[in-house]
Amino acid sequence: MLACCIRLIYFYQFQGNPFFGHLPELWDQTLYHKGAQALVEGDPFALAPGEPNQQSPFYQYFLGLIYFFSGVELTSAWIVQLILGVVSTFLVYMIAKRYISQGSAFIAAVMFTLYGGNWFYECTLYRASLVTLLTLSVCLLLLRFAERPSIGLLIGSALSLSFLTQARTNLVLFVPLALVYLWRKVFSRRDMGRKWLAGYLVIFFLASLPLLIWVKQIHGNWGPYDQTGGENFYLANSPDYSVRSVVHDKKYRNLLESERLGTRPALQLILKDIAERPLDVTKVYLKKVYYYFNDYEVPTTHNYYLSSELSSVLKWGSIPFGVIATLGISGFFWSWKYWKRLTLLHAFFLGNLLAYLPFFMFSRYRLSMVPFLCIFSAFTLHMIYQRFKENDLRALSSVIISVFALGWFVKTAPLPEGKIRILDYINLSSAYLNNNKSDDDDRAYNYLERSWELSRSLPADLRNTKMIRRALSHFYFREADFSLNKGDAVREAFALRRAIAFNFPSSPLHARYSSNLIKKGEPKKALLEALIALTITPNSFDLNLLAGKIYTNKLSHPLWGLYHFLLAKKFADQPVPSSLEKSIQNLQGILNLNSLPFDLQKLTLKVRDRLTKEALSLKSFPMNPTLPVEASKWESEKLYNYRLGLHQYLLIERGVNPAFIYHQLGMLEWNFFKNDNSAFYYLEKAWDYGLRNQQLASLLNDLSEKLATRNIS
Repeated sequence: MLACCIRLIYFYQFQGNPFFGHLPELWDQTLYHKGAQALVEGDPFALAPGEPNQQSPFYQYFLGLIYFFSGVELTSAWIVQLILGVVSTFLVYMIAKRYISQGSAFIAAVMFTLYGGNWFYECTLYRASLVTLLTLSVCLLLLRFAERPSIGLLIGSALSLSFLTQARTNLVLFVPLALVYLWRKVFSRRDMGRKWLAGYLVIFFLASLPLLIWVKQIHGNWGPYDQTGGENFYLANSPDYSVRSVVHDKKYRNLLESERLGTRPALQLILKDIAERPLDVTKVYLKKVYYYFNDYEVPTTHNYYLSSELSSVLKWGSIPFGVIATLGISGFFWSWKYWKRLTLLHAFFLGNLLAYLPFFMFSRYRLSMVPFLCIFSAFTLHMIYQRFKENDLRALSSVIISVFALGWFVKTAPLPEGKIRILDYINLSSAYLNNNKSDDDDRAYNYLERSWELSRSLPADLRNTKMIRRALSHFYFREADFSLNKGDAVREAFALRRAIAFNFPSSPLHARYSSNLIKKGEPKKALLEALIALTITPNSFDLNLLAGKIYTNKLSHPLWGLYHFLLAKKFADQPVPSSLEKSIQNLQGILNLNSLPFDLQKLTLKVRDRLTKEALSLKSFPMNPTLPVEASKWESEKLYNYRLGLHQYLLIERGVNPAFIYHQLGMLEWNFFKNDNSAFYYLEKAWDYGLRNQQLASLLNDLSEKLATRNIS
């Protein structure tokens, strides 16, 4: 009853969480959802379109079954998983009752119920809750089958073990543990033992066969159900793995960019690291054990602590993991003298730890360990009660001291950026923004502000400034869409300028702003924005068409319009519009080029050659690294033309190293227009193209720090 009630309360409060109606378009959840949806729509392989499909599809089939009966509704999946959580609570009670006592079983079930991580992950599209249920099912069925062998229990035990390994490939470690346990209890008997063993293996194999065939069909090899690639496996075992995140040094990032690792190459690299740096690898695994049992809930896409801000029952009604871990580990060690009776519990405790130790230390990975920690916690509390009842103060004090010492040890500090990461603020902001509720826009921006303030307080290597700026740019782009729908061109322009300020090298933003300026009757400014967009994405049909249209409005030499129309025709990935063909012919007539054979490539080169010689006066565009001294005295019109000419030169002289041009653009933006965002972009491009000196490096560092620490408001 308690398990039902607390989940009902959490589910009610969860409806106020923006993730209730929003599935992040990244990570595993998208894969599972799309795959389940594909199954409902008729794809027997449940393949998620546009996704790598490297995870085991078992959970996709599970979700697909739910969607088949309820429709493709996230709410249905969460409700089913919450019910699975209630069933898991009952299984915890049943297992603890058999091993300890009815009172201890009740305590174990209550502790399992009150651990908020259970309900938190039950309301996500992660497979953690299903894996927990299957793990408990395997344990209970093994126990009952060993006590009273029967055909029904043999089938149930073999099926549950097969389903568990299909849901989580690394839990295949439970297969030898289960077989050893059953060999001691059942299969070693002379009468029916071998027949029981043969039947068990046949059922296990037959249940596993469909997904093995799926792997062969989809990936072309007989391999594990999960084929997430050797990259993650290698990163999680590299000597420089930080354990609490997936951040690695440059060596490993470069390695993964240069080649795609399979499981075997990854294992070879790991063995090489072990041979070369055994001490460092040992330290990594000691840290993994430490963080596996620590109090901190290491997040992935969803953050436990951020969600607790939106749910009072999650914040105040949950037992911290550190309490369960402390009592559970104590119970595990204090119960060793009863190991013959508690063999299966000890095996599942160690099995969970060893199965996840080679991988990342996310809190959801340890969820299947929680039931056994709760059972051993109940054992610890039962033992404390017994020692108190027997007035055995010496034994009681030793237990209490060990518990408190262990509790202090597992109470670790969170990640350097705090319990709530920059990424978590951005994810929550994105969820609010994508709910398409105008009232949520302020909340979305509020969380972006919080991410920015957190970033400003951190060392440079932890700031994630670019990620926040992209998120802010996306926010203002959405605001621009909203203003456009309301017909407010002024507000749209403001939002677009803000979006560009936070993400200058975005050609769609500049193109959109160019279109806005055209509507406002400012074609000269619109031209500049169109050319900026083109320097970022030069081989674009739409952008060249946009530039050509602006040029034909008598803003410049008609050659420019013809040049960009010709490029638009060149880059068209569909039949060229008749209006574009007509515009090209008209401009050819104006420029007396109709006599030339219409060969697109030759005509483009001809026009480009004439532009280089006639339209541009290189005397006006000096190639020295700094702006001409007299530029400080130029009027705004001349500065505009100079700025425009530099972009024109970039587009025409593609074979010339553009480092000096980018440098001049950067200096122009920095000195005259006081625009640090665009200045940093251009100067960084100059650096990338080889213009490197101490003065430029110092300026880039100053601009980077300034952009990372200024007030975004």
